[in-house]
This record gives sequence, C-alpha cells and structure tokens, in this order.
Amino acid sequence: MRAVRSVAIVTVLAAAFTGAAAADEIKAGSITNSPPMISYASDGTTLQGAIVDLAEAMSRQMGRKIAFESIPFKGLLPAMEAKRIDITFTLMNDTPEREKLIDFVDFFNLGTMLLVQKGNPQHIESLESACGKTVSTVQGSTQVALVNETNDKCKAAGKPPIENLQYAQPADARLQVQSGHVAAFLGNSPVMVYLAKTAGGGTIFDVVQGHVYQPVPLGIGVAKPNTQLRDELQKALDALIADGSYRKILAKWGVEDGAVTSATINGGANLKL
Repeated sequence: MRAVRSVAIVTVLAAAFTGAAAADEIKAGSITNSPPMISYASDGTTLQGAIVDLAEAMSRQMGRKIAFESIPFKGLLPAMEAKRIDITFTLMNDTPEREKLIDFVDFFNLGTMLLVQKGNPQHIESLESACGKTVSTVQGSTQVALVNETNDKCKAAGKPPIENLQYAQPADARLQVQSGHVAAFLGNSPVMVYLAKTAGGGTIFDVVQGHVYQPVPLGIGVAKPNTQLRDELQKALDALIADGSYRKILAKWGVEDGAVTSATINGGANLKL
C-alpha cells in the first residue's frame, strides 16, 4: 500500500505544480513552534528563527518573497498536493522515503536528541534505556521509526517495549515531558539543546548528552516536476553560503554546528534510517 500511495502522491504533485514556479510569491508550509529554527515571537504573530532569516535572505537573492503558512507536520505534503503551498521550509528530514515523493534542497544538518525533565528523574541515559517507559514524538516524523526500531531491540533483549505517544504539534509533545507524563521527547537536536538552555531560564529541561541519533540533512521540499523552483532555491542558498551570510544567520541563533557547505539536492538518498 505504501508504494501505491507514493506513486499516487507523485502523480498528484506532478499535475499540481507544472509551471508553479512562475508565481511571484513562494508559499512555504512550516511547523511554527520549533525555536530557534522557526517560532512565533512574544507578540504571537511575528515569525522568527534561523529558517525565517534564511528565507528572508533567499527572497532577496531571488527577488521573490517566501511567505510562510503554519501547518502541522503531517499536513505538509497534503497541503502541497492541494496546491496550498509551493514548498516546505521547516524541520523536515531529507530521507530516501520522502525523496520518492518530493525533491529536497538541503540547508542544514541535524540529529535526534532526547529531551527530559530537569534532573532526568526517570534516568533516561539513552533511547535503549527507555524500554518499558513512555516517550513522545511528532506524528509523521522520522523519530517514530526510531522508536519502532528501538522496540525491536527491546524485544530482542527480553524487555517491554517503549510506548510512543504521538502528537501533531511539537509543543504538545514537549509538554508531556514537562508534566512528567512521559520520560522523554524525541526531537531535532538544535531545538532540544535550545529548549534545555532557555525554557524557564534553563530550569525545566535537560538533554541526554552523548547520544545523537539519525544524523540527517534538513531540506526545503519541492514538488518533483518543479525543477525550476528547486534549482532557483539551490542557487539562492549557495549564494548565501558563498558570501558568508548563511553562517552569520546560523550563528545568530546558536546553531552554526549544523551548517552545510553547499546546497545539496536530495542529500539524504543514501541514508539508512
């Protein structure tokens, strides 16, 4: 069924996006509650973060505005099918499975880390130590597959499985950690590190150190037929990398460790997740 679904999505995207690059404004779908990459400022209406600043700089390069629309993660590809958006510009990992549906212009490298309550009261030392406990993830994320993979290891070791509570929004998944309802939240490394440092002045969360899972590029998602827009985005991002402004933006938000050296297309092709 997955193969049939993939073919169907590709077919719909092909029909929907032929010639879409001609539009003046580029509509970008994104989750909007993942600081420091993209989130709302304290006024509740202004978007800020590394992704937002990159989009603004790329817009200047292209002479075309990238405008964001807030969409839950699992709704991003359906929104592209329905022509509500032209691209995804968010914390979407570039994986071989997703490359069957869309193309990616990779703009950042990250991994998965475990966010726990301050002081780690449930003693989560690694994902494997969570066998028999409850964790939270975002619906449709690669972290869901990571939990499933770990459950195979739990079973092989004669241990009970991890219970995975999946949420549409990262903020809801994180709240489960804060309330003590789950032992850990599996999320993208720059966001986890940022939250551990800043939430409640650094008094709410910790990250489990020494374990980074699923090293993977983040990519701007583009419908496969829309190679003109894909290449336009790649050219704009490469220009920012070349003139140094790309790294300055990442440094502003404290995430320069995830910098790429070029805007690779479909760099996740050989990943094994």
